[in-house]
Amino acid sequence: MEVLYKSVTGCTGVESLTVTDSHTSPTATAFVIAESTTLDIGDSVTIDAGYVSDHAVLFGGFVKEIQVREPEKLYNITLSNNMIRAVDYYLVSSNPESPFSRQNIAAETLIGQLLAIAGIGDYSSDATSFTFAVSNPMEVNLTSIYDYCRFIGDILAYHLYCDNNGTAHFINRRPYVMAGDVSVGTIVDTDMLSFLYAYSDNDLRNRVVVYGSEGIYAESKTSSPYLPSDYYKSAAVSAPGVIDTQNMADQAAAYNLDLLNRLTYRCNLTVIGNPLYAVRQVVTVDKSDVTGASDDWYVHGVEHSISKEGYITSLELRK
Repeated sequence: MEVLYKSVTGCTGVESLTVTDSHTSPTATAFVIAESTTLDIGDSVTIDAGYVSDHAVLFGGFVKEIQVREPEKLYNITLSNNMIRAVDYYLVSSNPESPFSRQNIAAETLIGQLLAIAGIGDYSSDATSFTFAVSNPMEVNLTSIYDYCRFIGDILAYHLYCDNNGTAHFINRRPYVMAGDVSVGTIVDTDMLSFLYAYSDNDLRNRVVVYGSEGIYAESKTSSPYLPSDYYKSAAVSAPGVIDTQNMADQAAAYNLDLLNRLTYRCNLTVIGNPLYAVRQVVTVDKSDVTGASDDWYVHGVEHSISKEGYITSLELRK
């Protein structure tokens, strides 16, 4: 049996750790129980774990809370990754007459400038081809920086996240397998401790309406092979002051229809712990006894849990 490996910055006697991340979560989070620690609130932490023969960095971030538990005298430590800066930064102007304002600005540039205010300077983005506030300045105030950046991402069907090194990324990454994705490994029956396969139309939307500035609006819809004739499930994107050209409204409607007009295929697995599995990877599932399960899947969510009982990895997969 392989020997477990647990290395947490500033901690000794690590009894257990859990690292959780998902495509839709604002931040990756971690929870550590240790016999002793030199950490304090705000300290930077790296978690490297797995097996002595095979381990990897599972998490990089900051201490958010420390609890001391008696009578065991154990330290319970809660951590979040670098995106917590944007989550915690509430953008509020000291002068309500002069809020954060930009005009004729590319979407990816706007995201970078907002994240920089929250102290996230390492930033990478795909080109979006969207320019906001072409005709009139847009204003941002009384919102968290993450919430507003997520709002921009929802308009474009783009994805915002921070990696373990603290770099923020704003990319065209759909929450399912895309052309060009390469699987990092295969999960077979003998790896699986539990298995669930499901598909539904819960998240399907075959009609998208976009509201922009006054007089700017767009609709994109199509019939779905998974719904009865003339059956529409709608989604709305409201972005007045941000979308102020008809072309942008049309594109936003088309992008979101392409994102949403599909069934949700989900596979939940608990497997023998593997430190290489992470959100935004693609893995292959080999389970021929369940129709539709054997395929390439996008890692939508992951939880690594290491304790005295052993190491397991829980995966939520989408395709």
